[in-house]
Amino acid sequence: MKILITVPGIVGIKPGLSGGEMRLFELIKCWKLAGHQIHILTSIGGKNLCEDLGIEADQYFIVSHSADDTRFAFILRAIKILFYSIKHLCLNSYDFIYSPSEQVYDVIPCWKMKLSMGDKIKWAVVTHWLPPFPPWKRKSSSFINSTLFFISERIGVRLAYQSADKLLPVSNGTLQQLHDVLGVNKKFVSVDCGVNLSQIKTITTNTGLKKYDAVFMKRLQAVKGIFDLINIWEIVVQHQNDAKLAIIGSGPDRERAQNLVKEKGLQNNIEFLGVIYDLKEKYGIIGSSKMFLLPTYEENWAIVIGEAMAAGVPVIAYDLPELLTVWKDNFIPIPVGNHQVFAREIISLLNSPSTQDNYKEKGLSFIEKYDWKRIADNEIKIIMDSEQA
Repeated sequence: MKILITVPGIVGIKPGLSGGEMRLFELIKCWKLAGHQIHILTSIGGKNLCEDLGIEADQYFIVSHSADDTRFAFILRAIKILFYSIKHLCLNSYDFIYSPSEQVYDVIPCWKMKLSMGDKIKWAVVTHWLPPFPPWKRKSSSFINSTLFFISERIGVRLAYQSADKLLPVSNGTLQQLHDVLGVNKKFVSVDCGVNLSQIKTITTNTGLKKYDAVFMKRLQAVKGIFDLINIWEIVVQHQNDAKLAIIGSGPDRERAQNLVKEKGLQNNIEFLGVIYDLKEKYGIIGSSKMFLLPTYEENWAIVIGEAMAAGVPVIAYDLPELLTVWKDNFIPIPVGNHQVFAREIISLLNSPSTQDNYKEKGLSFIEKYDWKRIADNEIKIIMDSEQA
């Protein structure tokens, strides 16, 4: 099959990697191995990211050559896509076009193609998470950021509802959100995420001694818990002064987070490792950690939790309904925003190797069923099956 994927919102020369982007790139790898032809509409940063991750697209269409990774540049990118000409895209005979998120910048190019080509082409839109209304109810995010995110998401999901052949909510929790906002519709079909289980096991089997007491891997921004994480670790260090935390990733709040670590005098306890594209290095670090921490305020599936479980690492995270729905009792849930309880659980786990082993075995057993190839094959089947509800 010939597939067009629109992901023009990636910013920066060396961009951080969100869970949604990781999901997309894993699907692309599987689709390429299955012999499908992949075209990608993206930014220069998106093309760089694909190449760094070993993604071999058959053709790229570049929307922007700007390497700026500021929020203002991101907004300009979103506005620019509104006026992007799709005439050259319509000349290709795609079997389907694919928006990897419901955000307006990923949706608009496909929406314009669908209006132009109608039933000649199928269009699928992945839906990750619907922010609350009113938007200022979104936690750990500024009023402006929350409002802009809400507007972008709601416009995108409404256009998708109007014209797409399939909306693919990632998890049953997001499916219920779509039902609540738009009503029940046969266009909505829930899909899964996965992990590279065998690869992660191979890399982490012989990691040896634990180098870090804990590791965090996510986009570095307030809503993903980066500032909560630093405050939590400060409490841990008060009880264990040599406790070591590794932070993998980048994002808009990276500099503020690094400054906060300096203000608190935690430079010897918190190590910022930046973005790590090399899978052997990334999974090696996770595997050489005693636990994985995720004090995030908003999440859907959280692929990183699955990766940690596949590496045999216990997970502590805020008890978001979305995470409890997916991961059930295979991680340690903490009341959202409670730094003291979070820190207490970390200290308790550090002092209990038997509890670490228990969660390791539970996580490994649970994650066995999530294989990327099965998920990738099923997603194409869903998109091409017009009768599937």
